[in-house]
Amino acid sequence: MRSLVIDRSSARPSMAVFEDSEQVCEKIWDGEPTRAPTWLTELARALADHGLGGASFDAFVCGLGPGSFSGIRACLSALQGLALPDGKPVYGVASAAALALGQAEGAERVTVVGDARRNRLWCVTYEVRSDAAQVRIHGDGLPSHTAEDFQLVPSDALGRAVPDATRIVSADWERLESLLRATFAADRLVARAVYPAAADVGRLALAEPSCRVREPLPIYLHPAVAAAAG
Repeated sequence: MRSLVIDRSSARPSMAVFEDSEQVCEKIWDGEPTRAPTWLTELARALADHGLGGASFDAFVCGLGPGSFSGIRACLSALQGLALPDGKPVYGVASAAALALGQAEGAERVTVVGDARRNRLWCVTYEVRSDAAQVRIHGDGLPSHTAEDFQLVPSDALGRAVPDATRIVSADWERLESLLRATFAADRLVARAVYPAAADVGRLALAEPSCRVREPLPIYLHPAVAAAAG
């Protein structure tokens, strides 16, 4: 089975192609995802460089965020358009789960924190086994890859929402650095912005098919659809 995987939730959009569970190519763009359709031309060119076209895929996978809502929505629309003529499946997994997988070192607990705007942060803690491309919600088991996996918290409640002994990562480091440094010990922080990769989105979706979302939607945490803490 050949799968096209795209993540456009962050400032480093990317795509990857898998043959069964093996990654065969990858492309990473620098810069915030835009609504301009030029990215589709660049995607088509990157696929053509590997002798691939939209009709050559058996399945499609999208990173669902949280993150750039317009970027995720544009990605889903493009993949659904490619899938529609032959009724091929489109799946989704949380970009945050892929970020945790990419940042884990072996078996590890990783907390992903993001700026939810409206004076709120979002966070989620995963138990990660990187060798098996497996993530679990800390204390709750299998992820749903929906808003239900996430906590939405005010900034002064972040420390109480995050378990002890976790690695803390964020794609929003530039905006959240001061808060994260004030809240957590330095040895727990990955002190730079890190981004979800389509390669890790694909690894998650292919390693645990029962967890991926069929008929996916962008993960949107407003209004209050996530568990509030504090």
